[in-house]
Amino acid sequence: MSKREQVISTARKLFSEYGYRKVSMDEIAKVSGVTKRTIYTYFKDKNDLIKFFLYEELNAMRDMVNKIDETNIPFNLKIHEMIMILIEYRTNSKLVAAFYKEDIKSKLKIADECIDIFDKAIQQEIRVKLEKAIKDGHVKNCDPDITAFIIYKVYVSLMFDWDKPLDKKEAADKIMDILETGLLS
Repeated sequence: MSKREQVISTARKLFSEYGYRKVSMDEIAKVSGVTKRTIYTYFKDKNDLIKFFLYEELNAMRDMVNKIDETNIPFNLKIHEMIMILIEYRTNSKLVAAFYKEDIKSKLKIADECIDIFDKAIQQEIRVKLEKAIKDGHVKNCDPDITAFIIYKVYVSLMFDWDKPLDKKEAADKIMDILETGLLS
């Protein structure tokens, strides 16, 4: 394993366990067995390292969603699967959980910035999928920006604001039911 990979592996573990506010570059250097100067050859500062992980997480989520999008299943099932994957990913990713936890606890500028980047990137992915679905006739014509925002906010609200036990499949089913049938009869 290269020194850069050691730093990344160590930082990921430490950030996931303790949150990034409590982890110093000195600690990352010590645990990974490199000098702090070595870390700075790869990352300009701690915020740069945090953003590296943020984009790594976003790319992993994007890859999972794109794999579903490439399947030959009906559009409504693709959306259902994408919602399930995102809920599952958000639930199981210690690093994503650490980002949100730090944002809530500390209100550090980098925490706000990471959450903003994360939110906008996911909304952008949803918007792109909606635009394609509108073009292909799977979704009625709508404002993709507003619709992506609403879909994402429903997802976020279920993950963070819902105060009851959450069954992931049931949550995805309910979101899909609202998307497919609407609220008004």
